[in-house]
Amino acid sequence: MFGENLTLGQASIVALFSITVVFLVLLAISYLIRLIAVIVTSIQKPKEAPAAKSAPAPAAEEPAETEDDSHLVAVITAAVASYLGKDSSSFVVKSITPLNTESDWSRLSRTSALH
Repeated sequence: MFGENLTLGQASIVALFSITVVFLVLLAISYLIRLIAVIVTSIQKPKEAPAAKSAPAPAAEEPAETEDDSHLVAVITAAVASYLGKDSSSFVVKSITPLNTESDWSRLSRTSALH
């Protein structure tokens, strides 16, 4: 159909056909991703239902967090003592406030700058 030399009309037909094929493939990929997302969410929903029934249980887990906090205080105290080169009995850690004010975007940009 097309010889060695293409006319402007023939080149336009080839370009239009190529663009159409690419668009249709991208559309098919988009629908495939949506289908997979629907399947994954339908599989995960039955697993979340039993967890919702046991919602009152986390109240009993709070003493475990207190134990973790005491361990965290001990680790931070030891780290500060090591950094200062002093004995840990020479100072008291009164409070620990986590600083989780940065957004995911800023954390991502900071970590990607390291690589």
